[in-house]
Amino acid sequence: MDTIAGCFGVGLIPTGSADPYALRRSALGIINIILEKEYTEPLNDFIRVSLDLLEPKLARQRNDVHADILEFFKGRFVNLLTDRFPADVVDAVVAVSFDNLVEAAAKIEALAEFKSRPDYEPVAVAFKRVCNIVKEPVMKPVDAGLFGESAEQDLYKAYQAVSTTVENKVAEGDYLAALTEIATLKGAVDEFFDKVMVMAEDERVRTNRLALLQEIKSLFRDIADFAKLAA
Repeated sequence: MDTIAGCFGVGLIPTGSADPYALRRSALGIINIILEKEYTEPLNDFIRVSLDLLEPKLARQRNDVHADILEFFKGRFVNLLTDRFPADVVDAVVAVSFDNLVEAAAKIEALAEFKSRPDYEPVAVAFKRVCNIVKEPVMKPVDAGLFGESAEQDLYKAYQAVSTTVENKVAEGDYLAALTEIATLKGAVDEFFDKVMVMAEDERVRTNRLALLQEIKSLFRDIADFAKLAA
């Protein structure tokens, strides 16, 4: 890492096939060691400490160097995991976070297994619709008093019934169990989209419905970006 940080710090960054200092190989070695030893230290911290040691010798802005190194590791990590798992699964997880490489790899493995299930496609379609509608953060909490359709109430109740379990499973690192729990919402999500006009004319109602969908989206936001998953 000292070699990588030093080279990036003075502008010796691999381009195309040119990598005279074998930085790609070094990064891949670091990633494999972290995964095999299950080191959970955040990659950002590792880079930060390395740049602390080299601060006086940096010939570029430190923030730029840090960002470039992180992106460099992201490329190597994605390449490595794409050899083992579907590319869209890797991209969906990395889009959320890859700072903890061990956690990211575990999420990728769980999502790949989840995707292999026969009922995956309809589940994915339902949650991709949620992702595609909720593009910007909704700053207001859900107000059950604004529900005008039973499908809204049913989806909210279903969300409340699984949210704690999903949160606990994610905290335990049991990502497959979390995804399985989230998948139970498919019926309520489909019913919501069939019966409810999300973009209602009334701004308060529209915002409330988007807030509800944002809560659904929040269940898997720490695992993967479903919008990046192929059908």
